[in-house]
Amino acid sequence: MKNLLRITIVVLAFSGIANAQGAVIAEEIRSYMNAESSDEVIEVKDKAGKTHYVRSAATTSTHHIGGQNTSTNTVVFDAFNAHPEWQNMNVVVDWTGSMYSYVGQVVRWHHLNKDKQLINSMVLFNDGDDKLRQGNKHKPVGSTGGIYFPDHLEIDSFLKTVALAVDNGGGGDGPENDVEAIIAAQAHDQTGSDFVLIADGTSIRDIALVNQIKRPVHVILCDHVTPDYITLARATGGSITWPGGYTDYSNQCATHQVTHCNHHHTHDVACHVH
Repeated sequence: MKNLLRITIVVLAFSGIANAQGAVIAEEIRSYMNAESSDEVIEVKDKAGKTHYVRSAATTSTHHIGGQNTSTNTVVFDAFNAHPEWQNMNVVVDWTGSMYSYVGQVVRWHHLNKDKQLINSMVLFNDGDDKLRQGNKHKPVGSTGGIYFPDHLEIDSFLKTVALAVDNGGGGDGPENDVEAIIAAQAHDQTGSDFVLIADGTSIRDIALVNQIKRPVHVILCDHVTPDYITLARATGGSITWPGGYTDYSNQCATHQVTHCNHHHTHDVACHVH
């Protein structure tokens, strides 16, 4: 009986620690969003050659979200700065453990550049609410779950959803349910707007469902390029941005070769007609 009591106490204590993580991450994002910034204004041109100006989202001090230094990799800032033509986008974000600082970048850039109207909606996905930890090792393609629709227009509500998604799961394995999340965003949004997907270079669990996506997906990869994301961007007529590189697939429906870090990936897939 005493042993059972000890086990119960340990389990409850661990649960309390796990549930506290979401609140910590949410407050770190809030602090980062409101951090002091420089007065730098960045001049960029869109595809039509029109000049735009955006406020730099770089901070004047060091910040961490989920243990990650937000200044180490600014690929999300860089992509948003480089594409002023991205307006009213449906932003879909991999919300597994390695990605927490990048949602911070989305929120901070949007907070400083609200006039750019970048975001129409946001979707977070954590690849199944940690079904592996719950003993269910089966993550069915197309219905893995762990998809959340935070209200990006109301920060307190947004951060509550952020905390809930953190506490409910962090992935648990390699492949992610990116396509399921995009399909859910597509069903949720009636504006017909394009998607921006922010992810890391893992494999996509449900890439076989890519033909269900009917709009361009502009992928921002926070590390390296992997074949599934090339397939996703190219099949939808979107693009890929990664640290130090960018490839536009909007007008390419022939076999296309992308070179990155001395590796060559060639993919021949069908493009949607937009």
